[in-house]
Amino acid sequence: MSKEKIKWHPAFTAAMQLELKEYKEHLEFLTEYQLTDEPLRIDILVIKKLDDIQIGKLIGRIFKKYNVFEYKSPTDYISVDDYYKVKAYVYLYKALSEGTNKINIKEMTITLTSNRYPRKLVEYLKNEQGAIVKRKEDGIYYIEGTDVETQLIVAKELRDEDARYLKLLQIEHSNKELIRKWITEYISNVKNPLYGVIMNVLTEANPNELLEVYKDMGIGKISSDNREFIMEVIKKLELDKKLKEEGKEEGIKEGIKEGIKEGKLDVARNLLDVLDIETIAMKTGLSIEEIKKLKK
Repeated sequence: MSKEKIKWHPAFTAAMQLELKEYKEHLEFLTEYQLTDEPLRIDILVIKKLDDIQIGKLIGRIFKKYNVFEYKSPTDYISVDDYYKVKAYVYLYKALSEGTNKINIKEMTITLTSNRYPRKLVEYLKNEQGAIVKRKEDGIYYIEGTDVETQLIVAKELRDEDARYLKLLQIEHSNKELIRKWITEYISNVKNPLYGVIMNVLTEANPNELLEVYKDMGIGKISSDNREFIMEVIKKLELDKKLKEEGKEEGIKEGIKEGIKEGKLDVARNLLDVLDIETIAMKTGLSIEEIKKLKK
């Protein structure tokens, strides 16, 4: 699946809920917030504090009553216009609330989340608005000097212990230990929909990497606990139905066929230490003879 088509935003929302799960009784998570009776929606996350509790988690220390998040996928970046778009949302959120000045702008914060440091945006804010950008911790920057308190989260720079769920939302992972811990935690929480949303994205973004780490964990046979994990990965590794459609040109069709076959062989290789040959054949569509050759 194309990395651009992966549904990163629901996974980000799920990751934020897991990051802040110890405060779940004190927070309300609102997605695609409807500002008016007309279809005016914003594709962001609003985290509302329900009481005056202090959030100790690094990513939430800036929180006030209303906290607006803009998230960019690993293939995207935060531009100057994105910054103004979020500020416009914040102003509308305030202005369209019930009652005059019911929401104090000082009760609101903005969090911009990206995989990469938005250098052009930071330079613009410094030069054009006189803002001050301070690094508070690894991956956390505060933008001071604006009317709405703002923090910048650079996911790639965060420490694992500070935001391990956000750190999972990457195209490639150099930290295999993070993946190993995630697989163990997922298997223990397989019925939790938040874990399911994140796993759905991870298996679409890099399923072979998940299987490689799983194999290295030494969990040889499928049990009732890890069966759903394996089946979920296999499902994402299976042929995309769209690739089965006929190409407009013969060369395209042949290329698709070759890619499909090679993909199935890669899947089979990763499953050899996990599933029996008959199950691999059933899941990949390869013959038992083809799979036996891979073991040699």
